[in-house]
Amino acid sequence: MSSPDKPEITTTSSGDADKVPRPILDIDSRTTSRPSDPQSQVSNFDWAALGIVILIAAFFATTARIHAQPATSFVPTAVLSATGCGLLVTAIRKLRTSQGVGLREAALGGFFMALIQFMVALTYPDVFDSISTSQVTGKDFLITWILIAGFSIIFSLAGATLGHLAFAPIRPMPARSSSRDSIEEETVNIASKHIDEQSTIGANADVIPIENLTGKPSKRSIISYFLTILVIGLAPTVAAYIFSAGYDFILSLNQFVPGPYPTLRILSALLPWQIPIPIDLNSGIQNIIIFSLLWRIPLFLGNPSTFDLQALEPYFFNGAALAMLLLTMYEQSVQRENQSIYPGWVTFLSMEAILGLIMVLPANLWVLRGLEGLIQFHDIVIPIRTITILNPLTFALNLITGPLVCVGSGVAVRIFLSKKTV
Repeated sequence: MSSPDKPEITTTSSGDADKVPRPILDIDSRTTSRPSDPQSQVSNFDWAALGIVILIAAFFATTARIHAQPATSFVPTAVLSATGCGLLVTAIRKLRTSQGVGLREAALGGFFMALIQFMVALTYPDVFDSISTSQVTGKDFLITWILIAGFSIIFSLAGATLGHLAFAPIRPMPARSSSRDSIEEETVNIASKHIDEQSTIGANADVIPIENLTGKPSKRSIISYFLTILVIGLAPTVAAYIFSAGYDFILSLNQFVPGPYPTLRILSALLPWQIPIPIDLNSGIQNIIIFSLLWRIPLFLGNPSTFDLQALEPYFFNGAALAMLLLTMYEQSVQRENQSIYPGWVTFLSMEAILGLIMVLPANLWVLRGLEGLIQFHDIVIPIRTITILNPLTFALNLITGPLVCVGSGVAVRIFLSKKTV
């Protein structure tokens, strides 16, 4: 019998202990997850990204060979597409991991774009004979393509870095004051001690969630997206200016007269619609003319036809890369919220159209006024008459075609990724 003065001792059975709730910490998986698959490690080389870049470059280079007269975009297209190539490599890489830039793949992608164009250039008539018989022009032909390969690699690396920095995941912002954070830390510590004490029982327990302590991640603003698209869209124009300066400098070292319209003529390679200025290739010097068109920027002016398909290559690269980066980053930012996995079609198509408009508008405006240039030989400066390669119709067609190609490539990427995730 128990004495009434003796305090009653209460014991807890193992079954009751099992009912002790265990807290679960809702940690943001975007900041703590690590790839468990060895194939997703950062050190892996992304062969898929490099293969896609090579296929796209080979397609446009092959279609450019259809014309007997090389178009204006044939020589500088690798440089103008290099930033988009780097962006696309980074975008494909971000499909499997958010770590790493993919610089090796971007550098090789830029190199292979220039190499494919060079190999197609060698298929034109008597190119090998022109290189071997003329030491001066043959040397400058090779120097030009080495310069194109070097600039393509550099701008492809720049594009990959730009894409990685511009579309990096945003760090979560602290959502609570320091006083509440200290209280929650103390709560978590007490809960952790309680878990350690009950872990020896070894039975399954009911769980209760604890509110996310990391705070909600901040979202990108419309201005942020617009500035990013602005930089990406102006990158080919900047590349054209830099390459034009480097090309003229190399020509001056070899004591060649610089081209009369170097910068504007390279910028015109971004315009798919132009007034055709075909050259008579039935003359006895047709091989010399063709060989000059394959390295001299510019020597003879004009495209063989009204529409130049290879001029669309920079738009395709940049449009596909932007779409992939937008969809990947948007998916990561809303994966923990009750939202659609992809942005709305209106927002998505608007961003793609703005990119195409930014890419085509500077060159379209500057070339519309005509090609104005000078020929300078030592102290002699000779003005050249203005050459018009755009009219109101081709100007309007360029404004439509540039955004349309970006939108089309973006829609194709979105449909492909949506089917892949189903």
